[in-house]
Amino acid sequence: MESKPVVLVENLHKRFDAAHVLKGIDLAVDSSRVVCVIGPSGSGKSTLLRCMAFLDRYDEGRVYIEGRLLGYREVDGKRTPDSDRNIDSVRSVIGMVFQHYNLWPHKTALGNVTEALRVVKKLGKAEAEAIGMEMLAKVGVDDKAHDYPAQLSGGQQQRTAIARALAIRPHVMYFDEPTSALDPELVGEVLQVMQELASDGMTMVVVTHEMGFAAHVADEVVFMDGGEVIERGPPDDIFKRPRSERLREFLDTWRSRTI
Repeated sequence: MESKPVVLVENLHKRFDAAHVLKGIDLAVDSSRVVCVIGPSGSGKSTLLRCMAFLDRYDEGRVYIEGRLLGYREVDGKRTPDSDRNIDSVRSVIGMVFQHYNLWPHKTALGNVTEALRVVKKLGKAEAEAIGMEMLAKVGVDDKAHDYPAQLSGGQQQRTAIARALAIRPHVMYFDEPTSALDPELVGEVLQVMQELASDGMTMVVVTHEMGFAAHVADEVVFMDGGEVIERGPPDDIFKRPRSERLREFLDTWRSRTI
């Protein structure tokens, strides 16, 4: 039997007042695959990711997580808003990492990682801290477990945020421009952690401006512009054999900035 995608997006539309931000997006993410979403600022990439987690309510279409509709229920063939409890249940397998680390400033790195384990999963302190230390070690900041965010570099804070997302044992990880707030010299350490996760078989959707990461780690690259998917395919096709003029222009601009 053919397995269902971990994430399936069908004809997704999102509007903010008069602005039509997503215009019929389709996307399928299979298990252990890495999908990188690229495109110019304002193309709808981050909005797509937020709708895929139902942090923003989408207006039309469907988002399925492991075959379960996210955000709505089907009643007589029509969508109706789902309960908060069901929404939380469906997205409980999603780990999210944002541009900004969103760490609690009054909690240590370990405290940030264990918060959801204690509050949401109701684990005891010892069990939560054991998992927390395991995840901090996985991203290489276990030696900073008892430091507060203000004592950490940007790269260490973002790696702590990744550890926090990993602690819930997600089936898929969403990354929304995870390196955009970092100083250039700190970008590599975060990308290395993400590359290791991909090598371990983590299913990932990554919105990024890091073209090198997309070219070397992604199984599929999706190029968006103006709220639409303009082109998609394996990295070699996207970066070496672009079909659309818009993608060629985008890549030419990127290359001119990296020279």
